[in-house]
Amino acid sequence: MSLLLDTMRFLGWFNLILLLFNTSLFILRRSTLKRSSKLENPPRAAFVKQVRFLAIVHPWTGSVLMLSALLHGYLATGGFILYSGSLVFLSVLAQSVVYLLGKYVPAMKNKWRPSHRALMIVSWLSFFLHLLAPEFIWSPII
Repeated sequence: MSLLLDTMRFLGWFNLILLLFNTSLFILRRSTLKRSSKLENPPRAAFVKQVRFLAIVHPWTGSVLMLSALLHGYLATGGFILYSGSLVFLSVLAQSVVYLLGKYVPAMKNKWRPSHRALMIVSWLSFFLHLLAPEFIWSPII
């Protein structure tokens, strides 16, 4: 195998790990903290620490995911092509835009999370489409 192909495959797996890591914040909040009121204080405190850590690194790992996905797509297609991976990238990009709107636009301050979560589902659906049918869409941009 060539170095280019190895790099592209590594980035694909790296992107999957980042997508799982970023999704874990939602999963941990939803499944553990919401239902852990019956837990004793030490386990709940550990979950709270994990959620705080994930919340701090989440925007950074999301940014790394976007850059890594862009490079992965460029290496996989040899240029800028609209293809199934572009849908994954665009949905992650949309999540970032929604986050930034929520952070910096006062009217969106308390309204951005449902959209961000819905786009997470879109990201996963487009990811599975990309895995199952990578050439589902194939159109050169440049």
